[in-house]
Amino acid sequence: MKKYDVIIIGAGSGLTISSQAAAQGLKVAVIEESDFGGVCLNRGCIPSKMLIHAADVAETIQRSEEWGIKADIKNIDWNKIQKWVWGEIKPDAASIEKGNRSNKNITVYKTHGKFVGKKQIRVGKEVITADKIFICAGSRPRIPAIPGLDEVPYHTSDDVMELKKQPKSMIVVGGGYIATELGHFFASLGTKVTIINRSNFLVRHEDEEVSAAYTKIAAKKFNLILNTEICNAEKRGKNIELVIQDKTGRQRKISAEELLVATGRVPNTDLLDVEKTGVALTKEGFVKINAYTETNVPGIWAIGDIAGIFMLKHSANLEAEYCAHNAFN
Repeated sequence: MKKYDVIIIGAGSGLTISSQAAAQGLKVAVIEESDFGGVCLNRGCIPSKMLIHAADVAETIQRSEEWGIKADIKNIDWNKIQKWVWGEIKPDAASIEKGNRSNKNITVYKTHGKFVGKKQIRVGKEVITADKIFICAGSRPRIPAIPGLDEVPYHTSDDVMELKKQPKSMIVVGGGYIATELGHFFASLGTKVTIINRSNFLVRHEDEEVSAAYTKIAAKKFNLILNTEICNAEKRGKNIELVIQDKTGRQRKISAEELLVATGRVPNTDLLDVEKTGVALTKEGFVKINAYTETNVPGIWAIGDIAGIFMLKHSANLEAEYCAHNAFN
């Protein structure tokens, strides 16, 4: 079994910790099976905000008469938008990985890691260990238990931003910030977007006045269906059809070319088998940490989405700074 001074699981905000450890001359292992840079760079904040900028430009043109300017959108070049975004993102991710591989104090394991014992992690055919381990493996989209959903093609925030062509219509299941910002992107470029939400407000975790005001605005932009459950999903020709039911029990069908499921996120602790190293979890499956980002196991820390305190990139970056300071000073 190979031993390192430090193991980092996840190459998102955890790279702040690995770089500080490597700078101190420590022997570091970084485990990441996907693209370097984490969800924010590859499937979250950065590509979504670039796409939303394009949507905002389109919406400004559509509303230009409000400022006394008459303008029309003649064409949406979907491929050009995609090339602009991913032409920036993918080289960035590759550059981050290259930088880690070139550091003499860092060993990169481009594979899935899973705990098999106390401070023991299987990476491929190898088992590695370290005195200090940092769990920075984030979260993934939550998939609701909708009958038939596993038999129809659907998208999540992991892949919907890379669609090869712009859909004519889309159903978005969910009402949080991911559902609404992606709905804004597609709708502003001309896709007919229907948002289906279980509660009576969108972005309901925001202040009540903000949530109510945004829901009112969104009702003018989207086909907004609130207080509604989804009973079934089925493929019908080229479209996906949902059977939905409102609070009175009345059912109806709605269909669209594409289906986006954006109903929150779940921690990746189950994929890592963290309990095999003795780390305690919350009832929701997040890693339990104290004010110093420590777990209940000495020498194991956790930051970011997988700890579930503030599931936002900038919070994870801040937690990483504190974590590195506490661990190495």
